[in-house]
Amino acid sequence: MSLRSSLAAALAAVDDAELIALTRDLVRIPSVYRPGDPTANEAAVAEHVRQWFAKEGFEHEVQTVAPGRPNVVASLGEPGEATTLLLEGHTDVVTEGDAAAWRHPPFSGELAEGRIWGRGAADMKSGLAAAMVAAAALKRSGVALGGRLVVGALADEEGDMLGVKHFVATQIGREIDAAIICEPEQNELCLEQRGVVWARVTIRGRMAHGAMPEAGVNPITALGALLGEVRAMERNLRKLCRRSRYLRPPTVTPTIVAAPLHGVAQSNVIPGTAQVTLDVRLTPGPDEAAVAAEIDRACAAARAACPEATVEWQPVNGYRLATEVDPGEPLVRAMVAGVRDATGRRAKFGGVPGSTDGTILRMTRGIPIVTCGPGHRLIPHQANEHVEISELTEAARIYVASAIHYLGV
Repeated sequence: MSLRSSLAAALAAVDDAELIALTRDLVRIPSVYRPGDPTANEAAVAEHVRQWFAKEGFEHEVQTVAPGRPNVVASLGEPGEATTLLLEGHTDVVTEGDAAAWRHPPFSGELAEGRIWGRGAADMKSGLAAAMVAAAALKRSGVALGGRLVVGALADEEGDMLGVKHFVATQIGREIDAAIICEPEQNELCLEQRGVVWARVTIRGRMAHGAMPEAGVNPITALGALLGEVRAMERNLRKLCRRSRYLRPPTVTPTIVAAPLHGVAQSNVIPGTAQVTLDVRLTPGPDEAAVAAEIDRACAAARAACPEATVEWQPVNGYRLATEVDPGEPLVRAMVAGVRDATGRRAKFGGVPGSTDGTILRMTRGIPIVTCGPGHRLIPHQANEHVEISELTEAARIYVASAIHYLGV
């Protein structure tokens, strides 16, 4: 078949009803990871994905990342020297929070108002379902791709990104040449994404009676001084980072504050330890050393405010620096053509405000990544999470057309 006839056949093979049903099925399987609960993980949803691929006749493998936390990886086409494209999604979701705050039960997969509702509807079981159905449409259409298509349903994106870190070390992970990250970005082609460093600062003082503070060393004094340095840290990082067309400037946000770290919090006890986590978001520019130096400077200022305290920090889960992909990359050009063929519109470009599994793929493998998927970028992690049916069905067609343009026929 020619390129045009292949596109027409594959796009016609996308089954919207199947895609909607699959998305709802995935949302209905809770996959919040709750440490200490052996049943609260990705195992059940990963098994559903595995069975679906098996039923469709895909070559697939299950990679055990951690107990109850598998990756499921399926492929279309033979391994070898041919170009390999990855459609990547994750199976874990964040906590639903207070179920009473939801318009529809958070794991109902309710279909209403032209939307699917529920935790993970946007982030990102809809994107994963669209990738799966896109792969099935290509297979059913009989299109002979000029390369290999891989769909990865990976664990633990919302936490330590253990799934993608495991994947890139496997044989199939090392064969990936480019990746579409199917995260919720309103089907824009996101060529940049912010980096993140979670700086966990631990301050050690000396316990004492609250009525006799001179007998102790209050770590909260140093913690307060560190918080006072946040705006200056943000300004300095903005000077180091390049301005981006698509991303907000760097931000530094305190997210977790705790004291004491051990024992019971009591009103009349000066704690011996305190801790704060700073969520540092970056645009492209500085390397690890430059970012670390700025955090070191803020910690030194906190230490100066309370000289008897010790102030130390570590990057939780390491450094995930900002990524960017050149618009001239073959993957980007293929997706621009894919959006045109799938939607009849010109592609719209954007940037990812957070960090995705694509960060690890880009940093570890050096491959081009484009983030593009259904769902409003501001809805993840909120109550009443949902995805528009129109965006969901459009995403599957974008993946189909982009794969054909990138891999050829």
